[in-house]
Amino acid sequence: MALGVPFGSPALAQVDPDIQLGSKIPVRPEKPDPVKDGLVRDRYVSCAYGPHQKQIDGLLAISDPLTVDFEGAGIEESKMFRQWNIRECFVMQGDAVQSSISFSPSAFRYMMLEAAYLRAHTKTPVNYENWVAKPREYVTTGEMLPTAKALGIMSDCIASQDPVNADKLLRTASGTKAEKEAAVALVPALSACIVAGQQLQLKPANIRGFAADGMWQRFVAGAPTASQTPLPEAQD
Repeated sequence: MALGVPFGSPALAQVDPDIQLGSKIPVRPEKPDPVKDGLVRDRYVSCAYGPHQKQIDGLLAISDPLTVDFEGAGIEESKMFRQWNIRECFVMQGDAVQSSISFSPSAFRYMMLEAAYLRAHTKTPVNYENWVAKPREYVTTGEMLPTAKALGIMSDCIASQDPVNADKLLRTASGTKAEKEAAVALVPALSACIVAGQQLQLKPANIRGFAADGMWQRFVAGAPTASQTPLPEAQD
């Protein structure tokens, strides 16, 4: 499924969503299976974050949609897979992944934002209307800074417009029909967050990345307003 969503920002329109959000993780030299690949992705998200939560949280705090400051967080990107035993996270049904595993730093960031949000909130946050996103600080500089800001604004807007459906999307299994349906449910929020103009194709995985960024910024980096205190997580 690809959703045609209008963008008014030329900078945003130039971003290839598959590259920007890393919606494709090449893990097997065979015909792509969205559900199977999604399972690999989801297992990686939960496996990689937990043992290295402190380091990753530090990395997320000094990164933005375009720049991931591994060096600033004290992480050797080139040695991360070996040092963190990340390859073990890609074991599926007892078979080790045969091909090389790769994804962009931005893709890693979006996946870890999702993991951090889900770790902090096992249920949809109660009293969510009282939560305020932390103002963003950008590490991207130069001519790409407007693009980074536009992506951040989009994510924050989604979390503000429809945090309930954004939360639901992040709790679906990647590559499934449920993920597609949850992404479609966020289209009204997307429409409210963009200016009519150029078209950009957004896939469920890309929308998921924007949702993860916005929900982390509001409900993990952010906090309830001063007059409110966090309540227990919502129950089903």
